[in-house]
Amino acid sequence: MTDAEESKSIKFEILDKIAALIAAAFGLVAALAWNDAIKALFKEIFGTTDQLGPMIGYAVVVTVIAVILTIFIARAASKAKSIITRTYSCSLCDFKSEVQSEFMEHVTKKHAANDDKFLSK
Repeated sequence: MTDAEESKSIKFEILDKIAALIAAAFGLVAALAWNDAIKALFKEIFGTTDQLGPMIGYAVVVTVIAVILTIFIARAASKAKSIITRTYSCSLCDFKSEVQSEFMEHVTKKHAANDDKFLSK
């Protein structure tokens, strides 16, 4: 594995771990922030927080919100990975690069217009 590939692999792992930690943190913060407030609301409405039905409803709502946030974070991490791994391919030859400046340099030096060549799209 080359240094560039290893660096990219490490970046992917870091993105995955950060996304997982953020998702876990959202779940924990949401659960802690709403737990006492919702228990107080249940006590106000139902008289006690020991009733099973409202507590199950609360658990379902919190779970749905956590799932939606987790999907959102996973999509954001996937999008970040695709930005990191963009490959520029020359349509005139087999040259490929993951660095845009290298690709532009290749195109201007190797495929510059002259008497026997012309630049095509």
